[in-house]
Amino acid sequence: MDRSHLDGLIVFLAVAELRGFRGAARHLGITSSAVSQTIRALEGRVGVPLLYRTTRSVGLTQAGEQLLSHTRPAIEMLNAGFAEAANLGSVVSGKLRITSPRGMLPLLANRLFPDFFRAYPKVQLELYGEEGVLDIVEHGFDAGIRRPAHVPVDMVGIRITPPVRLVVVGTPFFFRKIGRPARPEDLGKLPCIQSRLSLTSPTAWPFMVEGQRLEVAVDGPLILNDVEMIIHATLRGVGLARVPSALVLDYLARGEMETVLDEFGFDEDGLMLFYPSRSQSLPKLKAFADFAIPRLRQDFSVKDYLPTSFRDGFPQ
Repeated sequence: MDRSHLDGLIVFLAVAELRGFRGAARHLGITSSAVSQTIRALEGRVGVPLLYRTTRSVGLTQAGEQLLSHTRPAIEMLNAGFAEAANLGSVVSGKLRITSPRGMLPLLANRLFPDFFRAYPKVQLELYGEEGVLDIVEHGFDAGIRRPAHVPVDMVGIRITPPVRLVVVGTPFFFRKIGRPARPEDLGKLPCIQSRLSLTSPTAWPFMVEGQRLEVAVDGPLILNDVEMIIHATLRGVGLARVPSALVLDYLARGEMETVLDEFGFDEDGLMLFYPSRSQSLPKLKAFADFAIPRLRQDFSVKDYLPTSFRDGFPQ
């Protein structure tokens, strides 16, 4: 590779991402004329125009788009390498803000606390439970935990839990009083507790029927945006609910809940830890991910969502 081709790539990346010479100049701390000269020199070495200019904006030519698709990940890898090298041997510290579904918080607590804080005593971990989908950059979070479908395409994503099975549950009293559905279509005749994770319509319940995915619109007296409230309402006999099986293992084991339509269920992808590809919190995030992933990927068990027992102030 001709080393001269590396000259100007940082400037090109800044212009491409900020869509302007002035913005790139401010970002890089150089003059607009220096940016312009650097881009002209880079285009001369490449042999084709990389940018087109108008009086109002700067855009990428096809060649520029192609170069950007290779330049961005290469620069990100270099930045990550420099960051890891700079922090090698140093103490991982600072506040790490992570947003997660509220239903996952007990799992994080039972599997990670207090061992994580013993390993990284200078890290302050803030966990924010939220059922809706947040823009983690806009709200100042370092990372998020969500289902893969809710992870933005421009984020780095790492799977951290096993596949998740969602089950339809109700109480024995409910089934004796109302009856048990034999097929997913029967749910339209029964009261169901709906979930609304955002301001959109309540979520339909998907099933697998004869190898085909079937979305069933359910209805009932209650709509909630909190999975714990959904479980409590189910236990009170308000209706049927569709929830992650891990959250109700204890109720199922004690006979306080029962599942129905199991033959039409299917596993969904596990949750992912995601963060911006150019995150400035890489050392803290890497420490958290390295610690959490092997502990969170283990199969779910009843104790994951039970309160910890204490004696003399220490967990048993």
